Amino acid sequence: MDGVIFLEVLEGEVVQARHRLERFPVSVGRGYGNDVILDDPKVSAEHLRIERREDGALVLRDVGSQNGTYRVEPWAQLAELELASDTRVSVGDTILRFRARSHPVEKTVIAAAPTAPRPRVFERPRSFSLSLQALLGASLLEGYLTNYGRTDWGELTVALVVPLGITFLWAGGWSMASRIARRQFHFRTHATVAALVLLGAVLIQPLLTLVGFSLGVSGNLSWAHHAAFLALMAWGLYWHLRYVTKMESARLVRVIAVVTLTFGALSRADEWLGNESFSTELGFRRALLPPAFRLVGTEPVDDFFADTVKLQEQVDALAKEP
Repeated sequence: MDGVIFLEVLEGEVVQARHRLERFPVSVGRGYGNDVILDDPKVSAEHLRIERREDGALVLRDVGSQNGTYRVEPWAQLAELELASDTRVSVGDTILRFRARSHPVEKTVIAAAPTAPRPRVFERPRSFSLSLQALLGASLLEGYLTNYGRTDWGELTVALVVPLGITFLWAGGWSMASRIARRQFHFRTHATVAALVLLGAVLIQPLLTLVGFSLGVSGNLSWAHHAAFLALMAWGLYWHLRYVTKMESARLVRVIAVVTLTFGALSRADEWLGNESFSTELGFRRALLPPAFRLVGTEPVDDFFADTVKLQEQVDALAKEP
């Protein structure tokens, strides 16, 4: 190898750090007196040294580390190793790779014309506070409007605490994924997205109830509720994954579309296969809406009783079947 080599600290196949080495010997370890410091508790304070022999070859030597130094391919513990381009060694939980200055790199990825970066709305502190306030306000209002009796302060408290807890737990999980994958938490951003998704989940049913009541199609909106929920789930997944993965937007959209459609099909499989379980819940609106919201005419009483006669005939026919 020539007079300059590069020591790369790997995490999987991803390079986390590169160190240019051109003056030897070089010491590597966890102590602050080393030329290259590794933040790994299983690495000794003074773990190994890289020296140049008289013939010009670079040699790696373990200097009495407690957990040893291992060659990766083939795996074997070593005390001394002559370095070549692409040599890999393991120290503690860290993989080190050595490369020469002449090592070829992959071809440059051709990207679209760059545009000026624009701050995303989710990254603004005000967006987080507004989305959280809107979620808590909507949850509190829903709990109040759907309660026909005296005000139950316990239920109203739960209506505030539950969405707040879910938001922070949800954001915490995605933040850990961002920290592992991208080295940044993005907690506030994930919390904003989570609050908006929960806000949408809270508002979907009241909005569809209002539309169904206004247009007189209350019994035919289950498909709309399902579609709106899937769209909301896909939107939340997209923005969470934008801060976790480096996948291109078009590919990310395709992946999320497959996941969302698969989940939607599995969640409705029982109904489509005719195996829907019996429900003891009554299918009526818990929120009372004023007649002024009704955009279509109400059903005449005579038509209602005519429908009950048809229903009675169907029941009688079923009762006569063996």
